[in-house]
Amino acid sequence: MDTIKILLVTVDKSLCEEISRVVRSSGYTNVFIANSAHEGMKLYLEWRPHILLSDSVLIDMNGIKFLEEIKKRDQDIPTVLITYPNSVNIFLEAIEIGVEGYIFKPLNPSRLLGTLNKFIKQIRIQQDKEKATKLLEEYKRAIDAGSSVTKTDPTGVITYVNDSFCNLIGYNKGELIGKQHNIVRHPNTSKLVYTNMWKTIKNKEIWRGRIKNRKKNGETSYEYSTIIPILDEHENVVEYISFRQDLTELYTHKEYLKNRIKREIDKNNELHEEQEKENLLQEKFSTIGKMAAGITHEINTPLTYVKGNLELMINDINALDDNIKQKSYLQEDGKTILNGINRISTIIESMREMSYQTKEIPKVENIYNCLITALTLAHNKAKQISNIYIQNQLFTLDIDKEKYQFQAFIQKQRIEQVFVIIVNNAMDQLKLTKDFDSRHLRITFEEQELCIVIKFYDNGGGIDPDMLQKIFDPFQSTKEEGGIGIGLNVAKRIINDHKGKIIPSNTQEGALFEVYIPKTDQFGCN
Repeated sequence: MDTIKILLVTVDKSLCEEISRVVRSSGYTNVFIANSAHEGMKLYLEWRPHILLSDSVLIDMNGIKFLEEIKKRDQDIPTVLITYPNSVNIFLEAIEIGVEGYIFKPLNPSRLLGTLNKFIKQIRIQQDKEKATKLLEEYKRAIDAGSSVTKTDPTGVITYVNDSFCNLIGYNKGELIGKQHNIVRHPNTSKLVYTNMWKTIKNKEIWRGRIKNRKKNGETSYEYSTIIPILDEHENVVEYISFRQDLTELYTHKEYLKNRIKREIDKNNELHEEQEKENLLQEKFSTIGKMAAGITHEINTPLTYVKGNLELMINDINALDDNIKQKSYLQEDGKTILNGINRISTIIESMREMSYQTKEIPKVENIYNCLITALTLAHNKAKQISNIYIQNQLFTLDIDKEKYQFQAFIQKQRIEQVFVIIVNNAMDQLKLTKDFDSRHLRITFEEQELCIVIKFYDNGGGIDPDMLQKIFDPFQSTKEEGGIGIGLNVAKRIINDHKGKIIPSNTQEGALFEVYIPKTDQFGCN
């Protein structure tokens, strides 16, 4: 009820208090009170009340005169005159200016509420009507904005067209209204189309279909039409409403679409050829992997034996007296041989990674925990080269593995292997530049709708642009020592198996690797 605004104009304080009390106690709280005609006019202009109650006697103006001034501004506002029952002349004047209600002194609360409720009911009906009208206007505006609309009588004579239809067909409204709708019919359209259309709509059914019309300038327009019969209360057709969507652009772009389809087919053929090459490469890689598995098994054991004995020999050399002239030569030669054995060991480890086939069952894991594990494995190498920061926190061995939760459906050990490969590659690049305090590797996590994104930023100078395009190809490496260039290929295959992706790029300071891992196995990160 708060939406109803009532203006009360009276100089009688006791009457004012009594009316205010009765009205407000009934739930009508928006009551404005004026003590004079001047103040009443001011409040009326400011608040535009729905109902006006005025005493017949005011200080600065006759109550009838005040209501007359109000009626000049708003003939429809319900007005109620407060007076005495025997004021015959006042009644006649009030009737003449169009006063709708009367309240007699002394006040009868029931009569007051009855009079107000009668007007309020009318106001509510009018408000509902205005709302419905406004809603219908909005519906019409929405329809007009989205479609070309025409209406005809049952014989096909046009009774309404909207601007969209006029713009589409080239006629103005005056040239169309009152004419048969076939004024826009294209002569090349089959008569069977119109026969079927009229049969359908006369049967009180909706007709839908594509149709060709002719514009005023002779050009052709193509439209998708929906024609709806409108029925009266006796189920008789009183008019037809048609909604049209312009298809002309689609038809005129037919050649473009044909060329586009051809380009797409050619593109798909190219992709197919690339896929065939990829399959062949994977087949070759699989063969290499089987060979690598055998080689690592055959070489690793004797190599471990040789390395162990060499380290013992180096210890013996280091224990020799410094006066022995050959000691420094033996130490240098021992170091060179050990570096060579370590290089062979690294190559064998890379080959082992290439041939590694995990049987680990995927399950939901915290990827942040996986990264901490990977950094722990790489710590002995990283601690000599660069600080590592995770979510802006310096990594240490006692860092909380569960500080962040980024859950995904993964093979935990394989994802850890990916992280170790990326971190080791970053360390190999960082140690070639700057000094320890100037180096850094920063790792951030971001949770998207379908994926977890892990970004590895370093300031090691970046990736050679020529190398960037083939960085995941096997046996591609720019390292001065160690490795055979398959680590990132292994990492990419692991991420591909998880329906994710790795994107390498360069920043102003160095390299950036973005790893996208799907949260579930139902969706990929495309």
